[in-house]
Amino acid sequence: MATILVILAAAVLPLLTPWFIHPALDAAGSSGRLGLTEAQAHTLSDRSVEELVLGPGDFLIAGPDGQPFYDADERSHLRDARLLLGLLLVAAGVALLGIALALVRRRHQRAAVAMIIARAGLATAVVVVALGLVALVAFDSLFRLFHQVFFPGGNWSFDPATQRMVQLYPFGFWQIAATALGLLVFVLGLATWLLGRWLAGRASDHRSGSAASTVSG
Repeated sequence: MATILVILAAAVLPLLTPWFIHPALDAAGSSGRLGLTEAQAHTLSDRSVEELVLGPGDFLIAGPDGQPFYDADERSHLRDARLLLGLLLVAAGVALLGIALALVRRRHQRAAVAMIIARAGLATAVVVVALGLVALVAFDSLFRLFHQVFFPGGNWSFDPATQRMVQLYPFGFWQIAATALGLLVFVLGLATWLLGRWLAGRASDHRSGSAASTVSG
């Protein structure tokens, strides 16, 4: 679980940057839905993500007309999303520390720990491929299931005709984001598998060398 948490957090972080979000907004047609320029849509998104990551998290963002861009329900959902993201990042940080301590302190079990990490990475890559295949035919169902699980309060359904959040981040944006997340998780899962196997091999070689030296002595 620690390895999976670290992989997920590492895959999410690049998707919070303007280098990903701006092109994804443009591809999803966000500015046209809002009746704004692309630059205005980018600015509103940047301010939203800044609140999401850095706070304060009230999401009282003014739109181009000077009025609040998000209504009360949208702000409530964004606060829940901020909490979920924060929990993921904190859990991943603790998990990464735990993995590092396990590799450093359990020297005689380092190979076994590394192989657990490797298998977790491979399992993550396999699962995300399976989810990707399901998403090809049922992305809307997976999207709905995700929100039902992580936002059980039900404040995640919005009217795209009147509410700004789903105009700024329409369904197409989330399809792009989910595809990018899946690809990143897959690549990081395979990289973790290879790294874990390499660490396990080095640990086994070190133990074999130490044992040979002891016998020779």
